[in-house]
Amino acid sequence: MFDLHSHILPAIDDGARDMGMSLAMLQMAVENGTTGIVATPHIIEGKWLPSWDRVLAECYMLQEMIQKAGISIPIFPGGEVAIHLDILNLLKGPGAYCINSGRYMLVELPAVHIPSFTDDFFFTLQAKGITPILAHPERHPDLGKNPEVLVDWINKGVLTQINGTSITGCMGERVMATAELFLVNKMVHTLGSDAHHIHNRNTNLASAVARMTQLIGHKATQDILFVNPDNILCGREVDIPEVGEIKRTAKNRGVMKWIAGFWT
Repeated sequence: MFDLHSHILPAIDDGARDMGMSLAMLQMAVENGTTGIVATPHIIEGKWLPSWDRVLAECYMLQEMIQKAGISIPIFPGGEVAIHLDILNLLKGPGAYCINSGRYMLVELPAVHIPSFTDDFFFTLQAKGITPILAHPERHPDLGKNPEVLVDWINKGVLTQINGTSITGCMGERVMATAELFLVNKMVHTLGSDAHHIHNRNTNLASAVARMTQLIGHKATQDILFVNPDNILCGREVDIPEVGEIKRTAKNRGVMKWIAGFWT
């Protein structure tokens, strides 16, 4: 399986603090079934803004180090690009900060609000030939309260990536319920660990995969773990089923009612 979101590059953001931590994270990934991983350091205007050349060089160096350590897993370059109008000036088209230097880009919303220019941001990326992949939408309170916003983005060609820790409940009941809602309504296209270290936010996706299989079955899980990521890494089209009216289970209805009250 492929991990589309990780912070494994050493000392480049708030992820792995050093090479030793990077190697431990990658060893854990391999031991738990990950066969390819995308390094997605934070790309944030005014905070963490490494050059694309640096990201490529760090990925190459880490790949050399894991080979020397006897760890066998390919590392693909990418970035987790924070939605900000100024960052668009750096994004000329497919390539820099895109996954595997291709046409797909992992993007992140601010933690507690959706900027008014978000639709324009997505449209501008698409006009440049870049397909946005929205990182961990299940963690965002506004999308938990109003998932129809995410439905609209998906139906306009935006992909999604959810975190393994969200599915297993490590991020709390609200986030887990939202992740389950998105999964059963075919609103999830890729999976990522969003790993920052080897503790609670680590590269072990095994429990998440087991839970996903329970929720949506083997075929749909395999599409998320293998088929879609392979197309993304190779720059091919990803089949995005159109999402209609959201179906809520009794559990989801109860939890979503609680969510709406909690965030009011």
